[in-house]
Amino acid sequence: MPSPGPTRLLLVGAGHTHLHVLKNADQLRDAGYAVTLLAPADFIYSGVASSSSTGALSIDTGVIDVGALAGDAVTHHRQRLADLDVEARRARTDDGTWLDFDVLSINIGSVANRYDIEATDEVWTDDVVAVKPLEELLDLNARIAAAATGAGTPVRVTLIGGGPTAMELAGNLSSGRGLEGAPPRRVTVIEAEATVMRHLPALAQRRLLALLHSREVTLLKGRSVRSIESDHTILEGGASVTHDVVVLATGLVSPSLLADVGLADPHPEVSDHRVVTDGIPVRATLQHRDHDDVYAVGDCAHFMPQPLAKIGVYGVRQGPVLLASLLARAAGEPLPEFVPQRHALQVLDLGDGVGLATRGSWWWLGRAALRLKRRVDRTWLTHYQ
Repeated sequence: MPSPGPTRLLLVGAGHTHLHVLKNADQLRDAGYAVTLLAPADFIYSGVASSSSTGALSIDTGVIDVGALAGDAVTHHRQRLADLDVEARRARTDDGTWLDFDVLSINIGSVANRYDIEATDEVWTDDVVAVKPLEELLDLNARIAAAATGAGTPVRVTLIGGGPTAMELAGNLSSGRGLEGAPPRRVTVIEAEATVMRHLPALAQRRLLALLHSREVTLLKGRSVRSIESDHTILEGGASVTHDVVVLATGLVSPSLLADVGLADPHPEVSDHRVVTDGIPVRATLQHRDHDDVYAVGDCAHFMPQPLAKIGVYGVRQGPVLLASLLARAAGEPLPEFVPQRHALQVLDLGDGVGLATRGSWWWLGRAALRLKRRVDRTWLTHYQ
């Protein structure tokens, strides 16, 4: 049963969507909510994470102080979610604290998919850098520096996966712009699909691959990774690729914790590293399929009306809808629905001042594309920093 007094709203995670809610938390307080946030102290903006992780931008460029944004209208617990009991309306933090709620919203993002790749726990911890969570990716430049042997010998970096993040990392790691004093890098990209970035128009694909080829990036297409060792990656068929640093950019999945606590449906395939899940199933109102008092947004949600790519723009646009929904339920009014845009602008930072902008069938490769990206990113960050 709901508690007497203010409605206890628990926000788990501080992703793109929840940042908007936190910035407007005074409206929720005035509407009768007692707002609690369970999230780490900082939010890392994915839009500049690849550039920051390779040294092209300052490491703190995309960092937002979540506590400062939340202000006095929110009680902030700087931990992570460890367990959840939806029926009892309680969430446990990783330090053992139980938090009670009447309404719950989850925005904890995604993680890099380890499924179907063998490696020891030691290798996953010590030798692999995952593109998400972003805290791990930001350690990439330091890992490369630590692997350098001097005397101009390139650091061998293997990127497993050929999606947008892998392309950004390959572009930045194979360039030298803004990286004075950094060791040279020899970059290899391993992609299981026969086509890299197949969602791009054909000419845009060719231009992108030609750019990477001109920077001596080795691209292995149609090659699946079987296992990762401390100094080499083994492909299906037995061939291997040596590395000093390996980056897991195999695509994003929702955290397995969501299936463990019963909010998400696991796939039948189970690996040693995670239960594979599409995320928390939500209706157009962003409410859980089976629980009206549970919301899920951003990458950790499975939007049932239509599949959504795991890109930040959807989380950003869900922010006003979630805020409006929380205010509407407090007033006893109908809840709004989230309607995804048909096409979303995406701009890749490919290093050396070059970007690739795409929106539907439209695309542009060049310096103007990256200038557009920098302006959009600065505007968004300034709103929250």
